[in-house]
Amino acid sequence: MTGFLNQGLERLMFLYEDACGLNKMLEIKLKKAEETIADQGMIAKAQSQHYEDKFKAVTQEAKAAINKANEDAQAKMDAAQLQYEQDKTSYREGLKGSVVISLLQARLKMAYEAKTLGFECPSWDVKAWEAKLRDLGGSPVEYHAKLAGEETSKTAEEAADAEKNLGGNAGVGADGAVAEEGAAP
Repeated sequence: MTGFLNQGLERLMFLYEDACGLNKMLEIKLKKAEETIADQGMIAKAQSQHYEDKFKAVTQEAKAAINKANEDAQAKMDAAQLQYEQDKTSYREGLKGSVVISLLQARLKMAYEAKTLGFECPSWDVKAWEAKLRDLGGSPVEYHAKLAGEETSKTAEEAADAEKNLGGNAGVGADGAVAEEGAAP
């Protein structure tokens, strides 16, 4: 029985040593796994830091690009606004000049026509109006003395007819009938 017990004991010792060897092997594997995990953790941490730094750099570049684009757009908008204001002012000044030129031309035409009809107004400074018109670059008003003379003779004839009608029976025809206004005699 001792032999049997010895064999059992040997077997237990073998199993124990095998288990201890397995245990040591597992401990070694565990240490290697821990080292590997620690190394991978360090690598992951380094990669994480690298990517965080890269993300920050890209984010800063993007923010800088956006800020530059905003500044450029604002500068363009300010330039467009300034150009609009200048164009508007230029248009207004041009329009004012055109209106003043038109008024001066109308005044001069009226003064010339009045002069041909024999009316002179001393308060009308025709020479100053002509000078101002030349300064503004307006085209001079053409004075047609011949046409004005014809208009004067027509006006004089109408005035003479009116005096005859006033002196005689105005509006009464030769047969004594009252002529209607606008009707042919």
